[in-house]
Amino acid sequence: MTDSAFPDALPSQHRLHWYVLERVLGQGGFGITYLARDTNLDQAVAIKEYLPVDVATRRADATVRPRSDDQAERYRWGLDRFIQEARTLARFDHPNIVRVLSVFEQNGTAYMVMRFEEGENFAALLDRKRTLAEKDLMRVLLPVLDGLQLVHDAGFIHRDIKPDNIHIRADGTPVLLDFGSARHSLGHARTVTILVAPGYAPFEQYYSSGEDQGPWTDIYSLGATCYRAVSGAAPMDAIARSKGILGSTRELLVPASAVGAGRYSERLLKAIDHALAFGERDRPATIAQWRGELGDGGTATLAPPVPAAPSTPAPQGTPIARTAGLVAIVAAIAVIGGGIGAYMTMKGAKPAPEPVPTTAPEPPRPDAQLLALQKAEQELREKKRADEERLAREKAEQELQAKKLAEEEKRRRDEAAQQEQQRISTKRGPKSKPEPEAKAEPKPVPKPEPKTESPIAAPPAGDAAAFAYYRALALRGDPDAALRVGDLFEAGRGTAVNPNWAYVWYSVAEVRGVAEAKAKKEAMAKRLQAKEVEQADKLARSLAQPGK
Repeated sequence: MTDSAFPDALPSQHRLHWYVLERVLGQGGFGITYLARDTNLDQAVAIKEYLPVDVATRRADATVRPRSDDQAERYRWGLDRFIQEARTLARFDHPNIVRVLSVFEQNGTAYMVMRFEEGENFAALLDRKRTLAEKDLMRVLLPVLDGLQLVHDAGFIHRDIKPDNIHIRADGTPVLLDFGSARHSLGHARTVTILVAPGYAPFEQYYSSGEDQGPWTDIYSLGATCYRAVSGAAPMDAIARSKGILGSTRELLVPASAVGAGRYSERLLKAIDHALAFGERDRPATIAQWRGELGDGGTATLAPPVPAAPSTPAPQGTPIARTAGLVAIVAAIAVIGGGIGAYMTMKGAKPAPEPVPTTAPEPPRPDAQLLALQKAEQELREKKRADEERLAREKAEQELQAKKLAEEEKRRRDEAAQQEQQRISTKRGPKSKPEPEAKAEPKPVPKPEPKTESPIAAPPAGDAAAFAYYRALALRGDPDAALRVGDLFEAGRGTAVNPNWAYVWYSVAEVRGVAEAKAKKEAMAKRLQAKEVEQADKLARSLAQPGK
């Protein structure tokens, strides 16, 4: 039975090769992570399934498919990237990096099998304790640096380090999870917009290209994670910082050296501030350089572990889009990336490391930077206005087309009624002499059954015209037209594929008495989440009456 909290997940006891799923550990924007049993080795494993909810959905037969043909290429590219992530991780055998055991394709998607680790997610630990003492923070940070050094030496960067992606085992040792954003730092054949974690991602990571990214990108994220452990809150998002830096000469982020003064060593706080420098050239260039600032030049010797966390394992699937504002930020950056890219291009290659500043660095404010950002924001506003005008024109054209089709249908019906009346009059012939009224037997007049002439037999040519035609009739109360509109939304004919709207119109057809609509509605419900079904039912009720 599927967990009601995770309607997209496979049910408990579902079998994937020799793995038997037991329960869901967590779900993020790109996948679902399960606790499973390896029946060959008789041991617990974690299995991450690729299921990007924005472009794909679970079918009734357990397969995963793109929501529409337009999203098929994006889905397949992400699937290939997921498999490459597993192969990347499999190259690293380090106690502080999640161990990948296998990867395979099935059900139209892919599954990454990982070693299951008992313990607690670092984000959950910080939520519970709010801050960590310096010695406890270093017990987490230094082993993660050891593992990350191995990743950087192989030419890869993680690009999604944050408390959610660090797991604390029951013995207190950390393990770095979720390399879903990992990429080789030498060459970027494809441009793609990536979801980032506000507060933990540096400014250069908001670009679709990655030439300005490197080890210093991960170092910023590590510094932000330390800032969270010192201050009790994540640092200000890089986009918000950019507005302060480009709009004035004042840095808006309160430095760690001020937040943690008196509670942490000056050396640690200065290292955190250096890692959080806004410009990538102003940060440490390598893990080795930053470790030197932290005061540990070699392999860390762990102190006694942090007290054991609760036995209930925390989700290993990272909730990529935990903040509602994240999607809006990413969408805006995807549009203005070209304008801000001009600003980042001026920064050039990364120079040799500079001495650690005594205070939090304050990047300069060249006029060209401010102009580039203002230009990008103006382009964003103009594009938004153009999109709104285009959508308004398309809506007006569709309404006009529907009105014309409705008028044409009415004319056709009137002509058909006139022809039928003439035919009846012709067949009736001379009128016979009626009998006297006194002898006429009164007969009850039967109540005429409602008759709706369906236009299905003579649809207009072309999918787009047929869609507008049937939709206009469905809105006027035609039950067969409502069923046909549902079919067109499901097949993507004359309009984009939309399971939600298909469900709505099947529901309307069912209410209006179309017998086959119920089975189609129930089949479509399996492709939707519970919340989507609830919203669709409300909309269907409002459309069930003609004229709504």
